[in-house]
Amino acid sequence: MKSPSPLSRRQLLAGALATFAAPSASRAQAAPSPGAVRVLRAQVAGYDGIVPGPTLQVARGEEVRVRLINELSEPTALHWHGVRLANAMDGAPPLTQTPIAPGDSFDYRFTAPDAGTYWYHPPGKARRSGYGVLIVREADPVDVDHDHMLIFADARATRAADAAPFTVNGASSFDIRAGQNERLRLRLLNASNDRIIELRVEGLRPFVMATDGEPAQPIAAREGRLSLGPGNRIDLFVDCTLAPGANAPITLAHAGAAADPIARIAYEAAAPSRPAPRDDPRPLPPNPLPERMDFVGAFHLDAAIGRVGRQAGGPYGQPLFTVRRGQTVVLGLSNPTSGTAYMHLHGHSFRLLDSLDDGWKPFWLDTMPIEPQTTPRIAFVADNPGKWLIEGLAADDSPSAWFEVT
Repeated sequence: MKSPSPLSRRQLLAGALATFAAPSASRAQAAPSPGAVRVLRAQVAGYDGIVPGPTLQVARGEEVRVRLINELSEPTALHWHGVRLANAMDGAPPLTQTPIAPGDSFDYRFTAPDAGTYWYHPPGKARRSGYGVLIVREADPVDVDHDHMLIFADARATRAADAAPFTVNGASSFDIRAGQNERLRLRLLNASNDRIIELRVEGLRPFVMATDGEPAQPIAAREGRLSLGPGNRIDLFVDCTLAPGANAPITLAHAGAAADPIARIAYEAAAPSRPAPRDDPRPLPPNPLPERMDFVGAFHLDAAIGRVGRQAGGPYGQPLFTVRRGQTVVLGLSNPTSGTAYMHLHGHSFRLLDSLDDGWKPFWLDTMPIEPQTTPRIAFVADNPGKWLIEGLAADDSPSAWFEVT
């Protein structure tokens, strides 16, 4: 295996990453106690009648137990986006479970193997009608003063024009209270179906700490700018270095229009919380992901996003490929269309490979936008047995293909 390549700010912040999202973690609903079941009700107006739905919170290694009651007039399920969980709990019917009929319920029960920011929603693009966040806490407390979720989503339930407004945590704007020299952890999620959003934290120096739930090498976002694709998450550390009473807007850029403030960090008009800012942050504790990949014995496949399902004989026909547990998989994912496509890998996290060799970018992803006429390559260790979807979100509302790990 070749050594990981240096991080390119442009690659990191201009498209490979993606996500902003949700309510303050202090308002998150923690699992009440070991063995307790959290009940969620799938309703027309979201989960438990709210959008975003309840924020769930557990510690790494704890068991998540959620009973989904279907109060809709159609079948549903619950996909745990980005979680490397047991296959039967993935929420991808009919591949991993029978759809939950109206009036019925299903118990999701799995151990959360990785600390980080994840989310839940119905399968495919049905998430327009509802979604929520799952926060998996690190084993030891992280050295921040406040922890907030910011969930960004289309303001309209249907696909809108480029200038259509977004919401943050279900509202048109959101204030984050802070004291001078405090450190914030901002967990960002892009819950839209098909939009890349361009954000900027004005006047401050945010550090990207994790992507799609998995810790990354900390890097200061250039000019505070972030590019977030549908389904992606980014964890930021932001040191509040402005004067008491100041405001630091978080702006959202629209195509062909000026950036609009969608949130702001509002400083308390009080004495600083500490006399000086902190040093640059250290990396978050690592999750148990593979440190190396065997490219000599890897399985290689090139496929066009939006066409892989037909190549495999249909979304639920034969698998696109079958590999043994622990084998490295290298996928070339071309986008021959004129529009941006989106890929989501279930049950695994992947590395984005360099264009000329098998070195990789120093961050993990589970979802990625693929620009027109590009051919990115990804690699992952197929260490999670079962039948897993590879969603090509630009194709249609159905999963594009699936693969099997034996």
